[in-house]
Amino acid sequence: MRTRHRDYTAGTTQPSTSLPEALTVKPIVSGTKRIRSCNAKSKGSKKKKKCITTGLWDLHIPTDILEVILSRLGLKDNIQASAVCKTWCESAVYVHKLPCRPWLLHPIDDWTLTGTPYLLLDPLHPSQKKHNLDFPDRRFRSGGMSYSRDGWVLSKTTLHMYTFLFNPFTKKLIFLPAGSLYHITSHLAFSAAPTSTSCVVISYDRVFKSADFLIETWRPGEATWTTHCFKSSVLRSWDKCVFSNGVFYFLSTCGCLGVFDPCEATWNLLPVKPLLFPEVDSPVFLMQHEGDIFVMCSRLNSNYVVFKLNMKQNVWEEKRDLGGLTVFASVPGSFIRACLSAEDMNRIYPSFTDFYLIYGASSPRPPRTNFSCRVAWIEPPQNYLDLL
Repeated sequence: MRTRHRDYTAGTTQPSTSLPEALTVKPIVSGTKRIRSCNAKSKGSKKKKKCITTGLWDLHIPTDILEVILSRLGLKDNIQASAVCKTWCESAVYVHKLPCRPWLLHPIDDWTLTGTPYLLLDPLHPSQKKHNLDFPDRRFRSGGMSYSRDGWVLSKTTLHMYTFLFNPFTKKLIFLPAGSLYHITSHLAFSAAPTSTSCVVISYDRVFKSADFLIETWRPGEATWTTHCFKSSVLRSWDKCVFSNGVFYFLSTCGCLGVFDPCEATWNLLPVKPLLFPEVDSPVFLMQHEGDIFVMCSRLNSNYVVFKLNMKQNVWEEKRDLGGLTVFASVPGSFIRACLSAEDMNRIYPSFTDFYLIYGASSPRPPRTNFSCRVAWIEPPQNYLDLL
């Protein structure tokens, strides 16, 4: 029995598959130039003809440029591009799987003067374009960012009475209503991007001349802040906060851990043995990754020690290594990433590490404190190249 061989072209309908349409790889024929010549020998001729197929994918494109191009594609286009050739397939898979690294946002010129324009860039890819950024209003150009999350920055005005959210990638600005007098010295944090329905912004501080803990909450659309005051008989200063598992975790200067539930408006001190910091007055960073809580402490000798909270046993466990994770540390916001490149695994990137890489060796030195609220890691959106 003879079987017919059928070639599918762009105008021919391919056999149906169980894959959804968005995941079906379609032939790419537009934009390519094919030149074919036959290598077979005809009966009446002794000459041989070579069979060559060429296309645009045969052109030499640097890997970095190819990855930048493919990173701008959506899922459907990414899959189609991976069918061009082996090189494109490897680059398409690479940019699709790796999560976006955080970007740095910090002043361009003087690190001490207020009102300085900011620079937004990816310091791990110095060849990419650097973006000058000026805050939308002169009143909001004083040095200092309070919190960073989901591509947004939470900060205060010059007089520290007003709070605003700003997205450096989309240039969107959201004003928050004026808070109480405690906003002058309070710390700030938020749970999600203000475009999300789960967004909650909090202002927290110890009540003056008291051990009580004051938390004020605001949600998008509300005209005023809601005040929650929690009684305490022990004097503690809570200066670190991170949102995870639907609650805000707080770390005090003495190593205690507390939890605020914004839905239930409850405050609890967790039965965890206080964490002993290795150095007095050394920078401490409270972070989360997939529901786990981490604390990273820096030492004067530039080494770092990382602790992970064992929630079942309520103890802090020191980590000998990061287990393949990558840490991006800054005062306004610190992030932990998994599944980055082999070069980035088990590495810690402080917010001042690439100063000379960014500005050059002839530029002024960064502040002696190294860590500053004027320097922050920012999480870029997936389509950040289309926004800048």
